[in-house]
Amino acid sequence: MDQWLAKINKLANWQAAIVIAVIGFIDFFTGLTNPFMHDDIDQIVNNPVVHHLRNIRLFFEGGTFYHGNGIAPLSGAYYRPLMTTVFSLLYTMFGLHPLAYHLFQLALCIGVAILIYLFLRYSFNPLLALLLSLVFLVHPINSQDVYAIPSIQEPLFLFFGMLALLLLLRSSTMRSLPVVAICLLLSLLSKETGVLFVIIAALYLFWFDRKRLLPFAGLTIPLVVLWLVLRIHAVKSGTLFNVPIERLSLAGRLLTLPAIVLFYLTKLIFPLKLASGYYWVYPTFSIRYVLLPLLIVIVAAAVLVYVSLIIRRRVTNAMFMTYLFFSIWLVLGLLPHLQIAPLDMTVSETWFYFPLIGALGMLGVALVAFQTRVRTSWFLVAAIVIIGVLGFRTALRGLDWKNEYTLAQHDLAASKEDYGADDIIAVHLAEAGKYSEAKPYALLSTSNIPRATSYSNLGRILIGLGDYPGAVKAFNQGSQVGDDKVLVDNIAGLSLIYGEPSDYKQFYTVAIAKYPHDAFLWTCLAIFAQKNGDKATAKDAIANAVTQGLVLKYIYDGIMNDRPFTYSFVNKNIYVP
Repeated sequence: MDQWLAKINKLANWQAAIVIAVIGFIDFFTGLTNPFMHDDIDQIVNNPVVHHLRNIRLFFEGGTFYHGNGIAPLSGAYYRPLMTTVFSLLYTMFGLHPLAYHLFQLALCIGVAILIYLFLRYSFNPLLALLLSLVFLVHPINSQDVYAIPSIQEPLFLFFGMLALLLLLRSSTMRSLPVVAICLLLSLLSKETGVLFVIIAALYLFWFDRKRLLPFAGLTIPLVVLWLVLRIHAVKSGTLFNVPIERLSLAGRLLTLPAIVLFYLTKLIFPLKLASGYYWVYPTFSIRYVLLPLLIVIVAAAVLVYVSLIIRRRVTNAMFMTYLFFSIWLVLGLLPHLQIAPLDMTVSETWFYFPLIGALGMLGVALVAFQTRVRTSWFLVAAIVIIGVLGFRTALRGLDWKNEYTLAQHDLAASKEDYGADDIIAVHLAEAGKYSEAKPYALLSTSNIPRATSYSNLGRILIGLGDYPGAVKAFNQGSQVGDDKVLVDNIAGLSLIYGEPSDYKQFYTVAIAKYPHDAFLWTCLAIFAQKNGDKATAKDAIANAVTQGLVLKYIYDGIMNDRPFTYSFVNKNIYVP
């Protein structure tokens, strides 16, 4: 055993990289064939802006979502131009084949784990660095960063951030600083959280290489300012998400804070139930949801301080400085996600991607401090078992992502407040014609997160039930809380089977001006106009529809040749004879 351990501690970096890559591909194999879903649709599948690299300038002038505005800057609250560029590159090379996106994302996550291994090698021996990087790679709390294509922003910002730190460590000269600064800019362009790497890099230089701190600041600050200007220009501020945590006052969010910290602590140690999003809030004081989590967090912090004091006596000054460095890393990573400024959900497993490195670094120093108390062979066996159990749970999670409905069912089992999952289940049941079963899920979704898409789905379900006045009410409520192209299409479809013509004339004027490239909307206008005797407008509209997309031939022929035809508005927003 000792000889075997000695060989492991002599692993070359390339050999460790192969081990990490092999384990990564084995563990995440279950998710490679999963389809596009959720945000993939508006960010990739139905996004003509991303379908051409010549639009790359537009990636830096807007958000990440396509909402039917033609070739123009994208919309949404997120500024992720590098992520959008990656999507465009993958589309250019592979088209709409999700396997290519999953493979690239897995390779990127494996690359992040390798960079973490190389970074940890400066503090620990090869065996310990390898084990810690494998825990990072296969930990279930990070599984969504591999399985969910929109979560590529996490490994993308981490890849360039870790690359910047590694360059700082590998070279002590000034010549490396421009490359470091560029890597940090790329991290910021991947996700705003990249600013944490700017702080971490400055902290490292302040503690360990102070002579390069001012030159580093001189190069980095202008790039951060550039990124900030681009972001402010591209993404407008204001109420963005309309989720429960955002609707709380600061006091309510502070009361929820202990439960947030406890969530990450629990998922770190017991990552059994996993979900895509968590929306619970605890705005009023309670023993179960506020006091108890607060007491547990205080006890955990006290134990951590006590262990830190023991570690201080057992390791060198340099090693303890490393421990403090990783402690700050952990705290710094948690701070933006404690809801001091509200985010788009209460907690997310993906938000622990950066803090986990700090936690693992602290664990590494602790293991060095107590290594004389544990036989190395026992430690290795325990580490292999832990990595195996974590990896097995992560592989199982990959099966949850085989389709939206399966994922929604598993998410609701772990996060009963996941109203997006309620929405997906409602749509799934409605598409199967089970409108009565779908309605409660849709009502639950709209009552807790009143979004345009949720009201749109509720309206479609009510149409299926024959409740046209209820559908009108739902669509009107959706229009008041947000903007959604599908909602507009649903209102257009309803106009053909219910209501007075005067009720919809203003609607079509506004909708066509807002979505001039929506073939379905133009088709609805054509049918609406013909139905109400305005043949000139009908022919004009159907001609526009043909230039914007596919139009059913019998509708086109019927309008252009003044021939009668029948149509039916169905749940999938299409017309059938």
